[in-house]
Amino acid sequence: MKVAIVVLNYNGLNLLKIFIPQLIKNCLGVDFYVVDNGSEDDSVNYVINQYPNIKVIINEKNFGYAGGYNISLNKINAELFICLNNDATFIDKTSINNIIEVFKKNPEIVAAQPRIINYTNRKKFDYAGASGGFIDLFGYPFCRGRIFSEIEDVTKYNTTREIFWASGCCFVIRKSSFNSVNGFDSSFFAHMEEIDLCWRLKNNNNSNKIVVIGNANVYHLGGATLNYNTVNKNYLNFRNSLIMLIKNLPKRLLFISLTGRIFIDFIILIVSLTTLNFKVVKGIIKAYFFVIINLINIFRLRSSKNTNFKFYYCKSIFYNFLIRRKKFFSKI
Repeated sequence: MKVAIVVLNYNGLNLLKIFIPQLIKNCLGVDFYVVDNGSEDDSVNYVINQYPNIKVIINEKNFGYAGGYNISLNKINAELFICLNNDATFIDKTSINNIIEVFKKNPEIVAAQPRIINYTNRKKFDYAGASGGFIDLFGYPFCRGRIFSEIEDVTKYNTTREIFWASGCCFVIRKSSFNSVNGFDSSFFAHMEEIDLCWRLKNNNNSNKIVVIGNANVYHLGGATLNYNTVNKNYLNFRNSLIMLIKNLPKRLLFISLTGRIFIDFIILIVSLTTLNFKVVKGIIKAYFFVIINLINIFRLRSSKNTNFKFYYCKSIFYNFLIRRKKFFSKI
């Protein structure tokens, strides 16, 4: 199986200096690519001069996560893509082999992620994916090992199992599967694009499996590309989540899920106002303004393949977390 590790980079020179040596040491027998999204630092020259065996794909500007990977993966000859953040790495030699072995032995698996562990606190999962992703009825994402800001210990959740979405931090996908749904939705730019793609994979064929590989670990520095609480990050999260729901929900749940989502988002807006968290307030208002203005075009993105499989793990993660006080995934 021809495998390519593809690192997307934007002004990440200092990160590349830390993580590329670790990747080369621990990931043998695979091709390496760095996709540069119009960096203004010396990232490209550094990779070309220090690592001549790494292939560099240069995009003319920052197309975001979704657009950057869509452009570059079409240029790469491989059967399996490992899309890796520039602030993430493998620190052992077995994880990459375990990932490849899962895809060799299980043709029904179309996408996957390893366990994502915090690089600086290696006793804890990382916020960005933990041990596999799920959503509730209203499209709010959470993870096996991370619900909102409650992050669990890495001694848990070390088995391979089916999940709903795989983390973009280390997103593993067959080239044929990626092409079957025309890749990521480039309009997302960043955030939620991996959840949207996984949902479309399931809508396209409900027998497609997405898994977390329990005996493979990636370590993620986190927050190096986008700050956790900015207007733009909140805007992209709320906007893309709404677009994803409209695109992928089965017809029978479209009204219920969207109505519930709007109600919960309104509560979040009010709470953010009372706590003076104006970055969230501005992000929500901007997101809803965009969706309302473009509502007809967004509805045109719905596919006739949207199926009625149970996409949600629980009805409301907010209810479980805040009312039932279920802080850990295993308790839901």
